[in-house]
Amino acid sequence: MLSSQLSSGRKLIAAALCGLFALASCGEHMAFPVSESAQERLPGNVNVIRVTTKNIAHVRQVYYEPPVSHAANPPYDPGRYAYRVGAGDQLRIQVWTTPERAPTGSDAALRPAEGPVIDETGHFFYPFVGEVRAQGRTVSDIRNELTDRLRAYITDPQVEVAVQEFRAHSVLLTGAVGGVGPRTLTNVPLRLIDLVNPSGEGGGDLSRIEVRRRGQTFTVNLRAFLEEGDYRQNPILLPGDVVFVPELRDNKIFVFGEIATTEVPLDPGGKSLTELLAELGGIDRMRANAKGVFVFRRTKVTTSGFDVFQFDLSDASALILLSDFPLSPLDIVFVTKDPVTQWTDTVGRVLIPVYGFLEVRSVAESL
Repeated sequence: MLSSQLSSGRKLIAAALCGLFALASCGEHMAFPVSESAQERLPGNVNVIRVTTKNIAHVRQVYYEPPVSHAANPPYDPGRYAYRVGAGDQLRIQVWTTPERAPTGSDAALRPAEGPVIDETGHFFYPFVGEVRAQGRTVSDIRNELTDRLRAYITDPQVEVAVQEFRAHSVLLTGAVGGVGPRTLTNVPLRLIDLVNPSGEGGGDLSRIEVRRRGQTFTVNLRAFLEEGDYRQNPILLPGDVVFVPELRDNKIFVFGEIATTEVPLDPGGKSLTELLAELGGIDRMRANAKGVFVFRRTKVTTSGFDVFQFDLSDASALILLSDFPLSPLDIVFVTKDPVTQWTDTVGRVLIPVYGFLEVRSVAESL
């Protein structure tokens, strides 16, 4: 079974590359845009389409595939966040007896140099009071109990309780993002955006973050919060939460050639070719062939092959075409060099690893 799947994957790669090299082989005797006579010499699994103002509407309707969307079910966001202390937390407890709240000599005996640490049973010891249960309680709950129990020794005691060191609770960040590992929770609410820094390292898919809480897994679209202000997609994290950021897989675009070579996330709302080129600073005007801007796309129209859309940026009307041309997941944007004869070598270096990766991943997912 695995052998047949690997064989099938290799055949798909071979078919795609044969088509590419067939297109490339015409490059030495071919002007850009690719002429109709040159296209006639290409194999059937390569469909070269010169995008013009006359066919852009048809291209959008027939060949466009929108970004992959993921259903989100964010966890319930508590209306009011309250930190509840736990084992390992160190408290700071102060007791006053005067209206000026100035500590006296007797107060010093009631206030240790270091606050008590909540032990593994969830309790701590306080002088004159004894064992106090703290696990799962707020500092207000603890302060009220201490105030009541100290009245047997002090008239109208004034008690202040705070967490001196937070150690009890944390959340865990994992996946394709920078800063993975545990993050200690404090009395300040920690929201998902505070844990997952979109501008940090890593290229994770922010549109389908998993939050695992108490045996349940929730899917959160943090990108919807960043781009649309959907606050449901930026929940408060609770003790024990595990946040997993998956790799950005299908919703991305590959860019090669005389332009910044990179891998660009494709937003759920889509991205036009104009937006992509502007985001990357445009093509290299000194080295690039403005008539050789291509978008490689595998669609259902050209089975077992791919469609190649070409644009002539030397024509002013191309600016309108680029704005009207939406990119699809896993598109490969390629800008050729000048002269055209360098097309063959570049296409081979670029597309062999890219399509090899896609096909191997497809086989692995089918097992």
